[in-house]
Amino acid sequence: MPPPLPEATGTVIPWEGRTRDEPPHAGFARRPGQAPGRRRVRPRGASPSGLVHHAAMPSARPAVVLPLRLLALLPIVVLATGAAIPVVRPVVLGVLAAGAIAIAVSGRARDSMGRGWLATLPAAVGLTWAALAGTPMPLPDAIHCADVLSPPTVTRVVQACLVLATLALVGRIAGDTAALRLRLPTDRRVAARALVGPFVLVPGALWIGPLLARPFFGDVGLVTGDLRALVPAAAFAIANAALEESMYRGALLGWSTPALGLAGAVLGQAVVFGFAHLGADVSGAAPLLWLGMAASGAVAGAVAVRSRSLLLPFTVHAALDVPLYYAYACRLAT
Repeated sequence: MPPPLPEATGTVIPWEGRTRDEPPHAGFARRPGQAPGRRRVRPRGASPSGLVHHAAMPSARPAVVLPLRLLALLPIVVLATGAAIPVVRPVVLGVLAAGAIAIAVSGRARDSMGRGWLATLPAAVGLTWAALAGTPMPLPDAIHCADVLSPPTVTRVVQACLVLATLALVGRIAGDTAALRLRLPTDRRVAARALVGPFVLVPGALWIGPLLARPFFGDVGLVTGDLRALVPAAAFAIANAALEESMYRGALLGWSTPALGLAGAVLGQAVVFGFAHLGADVSGAAPLLWLGMAASGAVAGAVAVRSRSLLLPFTVHAALDVPLYYAYACRLAT
């Protein structure tokens, strides 16, 4: 057994001894020199150390928040005007480009307001190209249906190149490329749906597409017997999905969020997306078509935010655009 420990000894430190009527250790509650029996009253809100902590006052929102939020809507409103009125799209592009140059020169390209303005440039370029090129418009017959260089495919690929080049340039100026969500989703289930979905959506869309298009574009008969047409259709669909998802759910949603808030950015890009699909070939129920396209744009934006990636909106968009190529290049002669 270990030897017993020696008895502990120590020195008693005197500390303002208590009076007979005070409880034990009352002396330690007094400051040196304080008279016995005099109790200290702690101020309300004070800590034991004697520091007084005032309750945190709710910070009032600056009065300039609302005007700044309205100012942040200006480029979205200008872009929506160009999307709704194709004839003014070159002017809209010039206004937005001039604003972007002024922002870059002033050194504000990387704050929330500057990025919100720069976010509209890729869409403005894409919409202006569509207005000047007069595309897409349905061809009178299906002679170019299986042609890899069919006019709808070529014009849409050129448009995609212009939009993506603009996005790359603006991205170097704005600096926040992570906001574009050009990445794979972290959830493997989302990635699996993105890869498998087109194989299910394309056949179904080719079947139900003419029925859904009838209230807006009239009777649309498609020539679907030539499998070679799938090659230009896939090129058209991939180009169209790439440019529209990068314009709306990429730049417009990602770079407008700091200035407009998440809900405002989702709704803003959805409104512009809806107006952009009211082309000259729409024959009826334009408000209903705008509502449907704006709703689909809002859903795609919510999916992009939720998955933190454009992969699923891109693949679904591309699958649904395959029938669109058939409607432009493989329509039955009437």
